[in-house]
Amino acid sequence: MVELVSAKLSLYVWRGALNAVPSTPTYTLQKTKLSTETIIVFEIAELVKDYVEVIFDGDYGSIVQTSWVYWQVERTYSNNTTDKFTQYAMAFRGYGDVTDGINPELSKTVMMTNRVVHNKCGDFMTVPVYTFTGDGVTEVVYLNDGTPIDSIITGSSNVFTVAQSINIAAPSDIITIDKTLSTVSSSDDITTTPVIPINANEITFTNADGTTTKVYIECLEDCKNEPRKLSFINKFGVMQDMWFFAKKTESFSSEVESYKKSTLNIGSSASYRVSEHQNQYLSNQGKEKITMSTGFVDESYGELIKELIVSEYVYMADKVLRSPSDPSFPLAVPITVASRDFDIKTRRNDKLVEYTLEFEADSDFIQSVR
Repeated sequence: MVELVSAKLSLYVWRGALNAVPSTPTYTLQKTKLSTETIIVFEIAELVKDYVEVIFDGDYGSIVQTSWVYWQVERTYSNNTTDKFTQYAMAFRGYGDVTDGINPELSKTVMMTNRVVHNKCGDFMTVPVYTFTGDGVTEVVYLNDGTPIDSIITGSSNVFTVAQSINIAAPSDIITIDKTLSTVSSSDDITTTPVIPINANEITFTNADGTTTKVYIECLEDCKNEPRKLSFINKFGVMQDMWFFAKKTESFSSEVESYKKSTLNIGSSASYRVSEHQNQYLSNQGKEKITMSTGFVDESYGELIKELIVSEYVYMADKVLRSPSDPSFPLAVPITVASRDFDIKTRRNDKLVEYTLEFEADSDFIQSVR
C-alpha cells in the first residue's frame, strides 16, 4: 500500500498585485509523517499573520488590511512518487471562537456580528459584506420604514480564502478553511464602500443562496454629549465602526523616573543656588485616557464589545485633525482598550443595556517615536 512519507510546503505572502508572487518563498516548511499518524499538518496562521498589516488613517478608500497568500505543496510517497498542488488565497486578521472548532469558516454574508447598528444621525456609515459572483451577497437594498430607497447589485469581485491548517494525506483531501473575504483586484481592497443613504433605517442583503440578511439602523443623537466614533478590526478581519454616545470623561496620568543630584558648589567656600532643581529626570512621560459610555444600545452589542476588547487595531476619530489620504474623513488615532473585563448585559436582567469602557492613547503624550 502506497503511503504518504513527507511533504514540503512553500508559502508566499505579499501585498499588491495578485500576479506579483515573490521569486522566493516567504517560508519553506518540510515535515516527515510520524508512524502513528496518517496525515501531515502545516500550521500557517501565525506565519501568515506576521505579514498581514493593517494601515488605516480614517480614509476607508485607502485602508490596508489584507495580504495575498500562495502555497505550493509537494508530497512524497513510499513508492518514491511525488505530486504537487497549489492554491492562491487572501489573508485577513480574522479569527474563530474556541467553540467553533478547528478551521471555522466565517460569514459569507454580512461580515459583522451585530444586526442592529447605532449610528450618529447623518454621519458616514459602512457595513462590511462578503461578495462574489455565485456566492456571498449579490444585492443590497436600502429601505426607510420598509420602503426601498436605493439598491446595489454586487458580485463583480473574486473570492479567496486562506486555510489555517493544511491537512495533507491523499490527493483527494480538501483544504480546510479558516478565514473568508472578498477582493476586487489588489490585496489592499476588499469590497467597495458606498455611502449608505442618510434616511435608511434598514438594509436587506440578498445572498447567493436566496436567503436574506437584515441589518437595522438606529439613528441616535445625544444633545448633552458629543458622540465619538471608534473603528476596529473585528473577528472577520475587517474594519468596523462603533459609536459611543453618552458620558465621556478624560484623564491624564504620568510616570516619572528620577534621582536627586547634589547642587552643592565647593570652591573657596561651599554654596548652592536656591533656585536650582535637585530632582533630575531619567524619564518623565504621560498618557492620556478617556472613559466613554455607549449609551443605551441593542443587546447584540455584548458580542461587539468582546470583539473590541480583543482587537489588536483600535482607532478613535479625531475631533479636529483630518485624514491625510482624504480630508473628508477625520484622522484615525490609534488607541488601546484599557478595560480588560466587563459584564455582559441583557434587557431581561438589566432592562437597559449600556457599556462603559476605558481607553488610553496608544502613543505617549511626549513624542517618543525613535
